[in-house]
Amino acid sequence: MPWLRKIHKWASVIVGVQFLLWLLSGIYFNIMDNTEAAGHTYLSHEHQEINIDSKRLVEPRDVLNGFKASISITPTYLLGEPYYLLTHKKGLYKNFENRYTLVDAYTGAQVSIDKAFAGKLAKLSYSGPGEISSIKFLQRPLDDFSKQKNSTWQVNFSNDINTSIYIESESGRLVGHSDDHKRFADIFFMLHFMDYGNEGSFNNIQIILFAFVTLWLSLTGLIWTVDLGLRGQYKIKFFAKQQKIKLFDKHQKSMGYIKLSTHSNLLDSLIDHDIALPSSCGGGGTCGRCKVMISPHVKVTSADYQHFDDKELQQGYRLACQHFSNDVEHMTLIDVTDAEKHTLELTGSRFISPMIKELRFKVKNGPALSYKAGAFLRFLIPAAKGCSIPLNIPEHLKPHWHHIEHLEYEHLACTRNYSLAESSLCTDELVFTIKIQTAPDHKILPGVGSSYLCNLNKGKCIDVIGPFEEFFAKPKSDKTMVLLGAGSGMAPLKSLLVDQLAQSRLKGAPTRNIHFFYGARTETDLLYADEFYQLAKSNKYFNYYPTLSQPHEDWLGSTGYAQQILKMNLNNIDNIDNLEFYLCGPNEMMSQTIEFLQAKGVKDSAIAFDDFS
Repeated sequence: MPWLRKIHKWASVIVGVQFLLWLLSGIYFNIMDNTEAAGHTYLSHEHQEINIDSKRLVEPRDVLNGFKASISITPTYLLGEPYYLLTHKKGLYKNFENRYTLVDAYTGAQVSIDKAFAGKLAKLSYSGPGEISSIKFLQRPLDDFSKQKNSTWQVNFSNDINTSIYIESESGRLVGHSDDHKRFADIFFMLHFMDYGNEGSFNNIQIILFAFVTLWLSLTGLIWTVDLGLRGQYKIKFFAKQQKIKLFDKHQKSMGYIKLSTHSNLLDSLIDHDIALPSSCGGGGTCGRCKVMISPHVKVTSADYQHFDDKELQQGYRLACQHFSNDVEHMTLIDVTDAEKHTLELTGSRFISPMIKELRFKVKNGPALSYKAGAFLRFLIPAAKGCSIPLNIPEHLKPHWHHIEHLEYEHLACTRNYSLAESSLCTDELVFTIKIQTAPDHKILPGVGSSYLCNLNKGKCIDVIGPFEEFFAKPKSDKTMVLLGAGSGMAPLKSLLVDQLAQSRLKGAPTRNIHFFYGARTETDLLYADEFYQLAKSNKYFNYYPTLSQPHEDWLGSTGYAQQILKMNLNNIDNIDNLEFYLCGPNEMMSQTIEFLQAKGVKDSAIAFDDFS
């Protein structure tokens, strides 16, 4: 299936480009000047005067007897004089391959269309300025008239549009006029009829191949759609079935039978049985952590290929988020977390920047959660209706949303992971800083999870799984902490910072040296800035480095990106061997920082990062 999808995507590129060319050429055809596009700008429409002395005409029968192998004889007139045109080979059309002999109707002698004769014939059909600049004898194919199969004289005129007149060399027939206008129009005809070989016909090999590509695109799209349907991507929940599956733990010990819905993938279905597999990508197939072992005959997805080698795939290793219970008879759980399912109630919601909200929850009907700073929860987002613009935007923030298109939509159930922004040592509430992911246009849905959560009203409840503790400060370490983040990467870093301060108060010990580098676009995007400024002022162990990439003129702080400011200050913080780095933010920021730190000799064990992308 992965190769089928890849070919389908490339075929769609080819078809899409050609459809765009059809659109552009079709627009040109509607606005073009037909006379100019045909090359008739300087075509003369005057009729030549014909004077015939019938007494001098040679009998056609005598001419036929003098020229053998003639099919027919036809009277014709060139430069006002009578001739007989003998046809020896006749094509279906005049531009097809033909063989002629031109005979003087008065003398019966054969006449050749030489350069001088061709020039006179061309001038007779020409009404424009300028004189003949050159005359050339051409064999097929002709650039300006690709359908012409017979030898032709090209008579060129010196004028503003480079007119060329073509005279057939055996018959003296006017093939046509061409000029810059026609040559420009021919480009669009070539694009529209896919005549890239300049054959002068839409019945060419290019359009035949394009037809097969389009057929392939349709067939692979149909196969792909059917495959997704069979995997449950398009299943209607009302028709979902329960599939009985036998479970084994990682030691191949039987865990009995469970029933899983064919409507949800294995990762989400297992949650209904209080079995949580590790996952940091929310079921997108990118983190590769929700590993299970099922039948090796189950189809392999592109995400499976990314995270398992051929040997593992043959053994049946798959990602639970990519498969459904109708693929499975028995399943081995490679890794199961101790995380539990909880119901949270929203207690507070406020904007802390134009695009980021702080949400506060409490566990409903249960004790407060205890967790390591830097942990995250997996939110179970239900199917619901959504809106691209959040409700109750404060007046002073509304200008930041004017460019966002209003879109109402429906979304299916899904899961999303969000890091906690507080320490369980400081509050019973579960605090999150969630960025509302907007959509570039109406063709793409905005962030389903962030939009749903940021539109929740106080008192509303939602189910979560967790906490998952994968990003945390090293225990019993007194090394200097360097925190680097940007945007909504604030959450786990703030949690680490608050937790360190709380631990120092409880122990009565000095706070570890902490340096916090945080990047944002503008000053309105600096999260908790006042709180950090005050903390840096009152706590000599804490240093705050806010950085703006798009600052206003009155900004007096650092400009650029947080990783750049870290580079500038790294040597002044502490000995490189006495530093621990904690990163959370966009991929580019983290990859650049890790590469820089490794080049400086920082060990991998001293670098921790939370990849929320």
